[in-house]
Amino acid sequence: MKIYKNITKGLAVLLMAAGTSGCVDLTPEPLSFYTPENTYVDKEGLETLLRLCRKQINFEWFGDAFNAGNCETFVVYEYAWSDLAVMGGPETKEIHNMVTQLTPTTNMYLHLRYWVFGWNGIKYANTIITRTPEAKNMKSEEERNAVLAEGYFHRAYWYYLLTHQFGDMPWIGGEITSPKLDFNTTSRWTILENIKKDMEFAIKWLPLETVKGAVNRAAGEHLLSKIYLALGEFKNAEDAATRCIENYGLHLMTERFGKNIDEKSLDVFNDLFDPDNISREDNKEAIMVGQERFGLEGCSSPTGSKRKRNFVPRWFDGAKMKTPDGKQGTTDASGIYAGYEELEYLGRGLAKIRPTNYAQYELLKDRGNDIRYNENNWFDKSRITYNRPKSKGGSEKYFGKPVDPKYCTDTMRCYFSFPIVKVLIDKDDPNKGGKVPIGGYTDQYIFRLAETYLNRAEARWWQGNIKGATEDVNEIRNRAKATPLPESSATLEDILDERARELFLEDHRKTELTRIAFLKAKLGIDGYSLDNFSEKNWYYDRVMEKNNFFKDKYFYSTNAFIMEPYHVLWPIPQNAIESNTQGRINQNYGYDGYEDNIPVDELDKR
Repeated sequence: MKIYKNITKGLAVLLMAAGTSGCVDLTPEPLSFYTPENTYVDKEGLETLLRLCRKQINFEWFGDAFNAGNCETFVVYEYAWSDLAVMGGPETKEIHNMVTQLTPTTNMYLHLRYWVFGWNGIKYANTIITRTPEAKNMKSEEERNAVLAEGYFHRAYWYYLLTHQFGDMPWIGGEITSPKLDFNTTSRWTILENIKKDMEFAIKWLPLETVKGAVNRAAGEHLLSKIYLALGEFKNAEDAATRCIENYGLHLMTERFGKNIDEKSLDVFNDLFDPDNISREDNKEAIMVGQERFGLEGCSSPTGSKRKRNFVPRWFDGAKMKTPDGKQGTTDASGIYAGYEELEYLGRGLAKIRPTNYAQYELLKDRGNDIRYNENNWFDKSRITYNRPKSKGGSEKYFGKPVDPKYCTDTMRCYFSFPIVKVLIDKDDPNKGGKVPIGGYTDQYIFRLAETYLNRAEARWWQGNIKGATEDVNEIRNRAKATPLPESSATLEDILDERARELFLEDHRKTELTRIAFLKAKLGIDGYSLDNFSEKNWYYDRVMEKNNFFKDKYFYSTNAFIMEPYHVLWPIPQNAIESNTQGRINQNYGYDGYEDNIPVDELDKR
């Protein structure tokens, strides 16, 4: 592999570090984008860069969300600022009051990680896009175009997220090889049109089949369908989703498969999320996966997923989980003792996010035989038991019995329900067997066919094809053994409910709600308008309807959960604006600095 020599430390140094250390933190200054000439110039080098692009996505889903220096598993913010959850910890560490705590100077390494990782992902993708046309050792134009297509995919992936988190932002269409300080904000709509065009090229050249963890054509169709939805091109969105569903040998898994196929007490939903089944060749529901394995070089989280630590309630806090006779009822003490089995099963949860009443109760109404909520797949909080034995100061009378919530002084953080299959990850947990488990290794669905059906359902709903939308929702409900929706009855609410049931900790909830908010404003539905989008929008109204903590301004610790309509878009970090001395990056409405904005149509003329 040929590498240009350059004493400046840059992208190549980061790449080499990433190849030997799974915990390398790739966080350059936002929008500096300096990539010196020692980047890779042949097929082998570009493949290395593609692997880094794929790993960049993995960082969303794995690692310690409580890392004091930089939040890992930063997808938590897609849930905490949505209808499904809020931050679980006290405001000294987490954002409750978005008015006072979410600002342009908020620590982006803790709370706005998408800004950092998104621009990294775009930078790496742009290097591929720029270098591929002249890259050496390509066997054919088909091979060259396949590499280029995956570069387009990764750029589109991150721009799709960033434009629904931060709105308008700079469009960067190629590799930047020297310091640049003259970025200008581009309209979100223009960026979506750009990535649409890129993905229309990509789906012609992405390979039909790839190794697990790479990007295939079905993944391209899936992403393109989402982009079409964002632009309001509903027929195109439906067609792309249909191609994904019908043309690539995929199907919903409706029959038992995989590692535990002979375990009669389990079910197909449990099979889908077994860590050993996600990347199986016979799993035809997986479109694209992120792979994390014990001992795998380059893992984004080399000590495990940390799912138990991130998403299980702080049930072990005996001082807050008292027994009726006044003793501390639970413990996270290490060692083998009567009661340790509860700790080994649940782990030492810290509740980075906490579900809303909508997520925990409303979605479960009339669940009937829905397997997603049976004891294999859903952990109801009533199953938490007092695990502190008498020998450790616990109650002999209540040991092993279910926790009585009347004696729990912090039900916000210590007592709630959660999905077993996506959270209680035991595989290769280094802390099992007498230590304090925090969550082992698992692969992660990046795209799964169940979401494709729900994307198509929404595309059909927007077109007024309620019959087709209902059929798609019922494909998911039938597999789950839930009661089907009546014929031709599906509403947008039904589709969003089904996404919440099926895709929790898989999709980007805040992004999808914001996408719908933009559509309703663009189409002038229900009194919404782009003219005053950040003052009145469907996203905010949805959160106020479904998120009881923000709706009621629930007071936890020393402040309340507060959100305003302008939080539909997150603040552009101030240092990105100030360091861009020769251009103009606009601030979003509601945040300090907005008054200095220049209209985007004027910036487009520069």
